[in-house]
Amino acid sequence: MKSILVVGGVILVWALAVMPCLAVERAASKPLAVVVGTELIADIVRDLLADQADILTLIPAASCPGHHDARATDIAFISHADAILLHVWQQKQKPILDAITAADKSEQAVFITPAASWLMPENQIAASKEIFRIIAPLPGVDATAMEKRLHRRLEHIVAVTDACDKALWPYADTPVMAATMQADFVKRLGMNVVADYGRAEDMSPATLMRLAEEGKKADVQVVIDNMQSGGEAGAPLAGEMGAKHVVFSNFPLPDSETASYAALLRHNCEALAQALVRK
Repeated sequence: MKSILVVGGVILVWALAVMPCLAVERAASKPLAVVVGTELIADIVRDLLADQADILTLIPAASCPGHHDARATDIAFISHADAILLHVWQQKQKPILDAITAADKSEQAVFITPAASWLMPENQIAASKEIFRIIAPLPGVDATAMEKRLHRRLEHIVAVTDACDKALWPYADTPVMAATMQADFVKRLGMNVVADYGRAEDMSPATLMRLAEEGKKADVQVVIDNMQSGGEAGAPLAGEMGAKHVVFSNFPLPDSETASYAALLRHNCEALAQALVRK
């Protein structure tokens, strides 16, 4: 009986010794709770953290960023977030800022610095590096593994960008019109953006007529709309000018063929190239 008690005591001591270690291991493996401003940031976080993140995207990919309010469930998630990553332009979005304030997390919000279009590969690369620097020091993060995933992401972006540039090079300086939210990206693709335009509800008949006349004089070949702005503002212009009409998305769309930034970049480039070939 005495020997049994000794063995039992050893087991008890061993259990007490390893329990803190197991607790630390569980805490380290617990996914980070990350709040992100848009699907563009969510895509980067998913790439860097793999399955080690629970992500709340404040503005759904298909929504117009300027026409979306925070929800009560958002505040609940924000209140226990490990990181809050937003775009610089979201500093002006009062509903989002109010939700973060309500969750008492204002000091934790970080505004990622690339201010221009994140569709542009150069800005995507800069944002990916910045988000890596923010997340890597967080508790439980395997920074070494994450750095490897960062390099793979950047290599993939460069490869898709090179293919995109090669496909569109024969059409460099083609006159086009683009939605304002797509204009910078379309210029990066090498097109000559003759004019840009806003949402359909913001354009009067006089504005449409002026743009159509301007487009005819410049021999505009393609009109590029923005999905999140409705996707149809440029359709009447394209019809009036006899130009092709293409719709780009500003954000990756989950559960679709453009679920990642690289896939979105490829899709937008291919859509433009096909329109130019058919023209």
